Amino acid sequence: MYTNMNKITLLEMLTRDAAGYSLIAKESIMRNNHMNDITEINIKEDEINALLVDFINYIGMKQGVDYGLYTTDFKKEQLKFKTDKDK
Repeated sequence: MYTNMNKITLLEMLTRDAAGYSLIAKESIMRNNHMNDITEINIKEDEINALLVDFINYIGMKQGVDYGLYTTDFKKEQLKFKTDKDK
């Protein structure tokens, strides 16, 4: 757990956590459908990634940071989770 983190550390943490979450996003949304009123989900992995990357960049801009996260960077972060999962 981070305490007294700076803005960049927050964005890096969000990127790392979102990359892991993105791999289970569809299942998580459906599992929690009582919280989101979703009964069916038809979304591609690239669309999930784009949404998460855009949101993280939005949070950065709200904090006055041009974080400049791209989906290509995000996919590299995802690979770390996929590799850890295979171990």
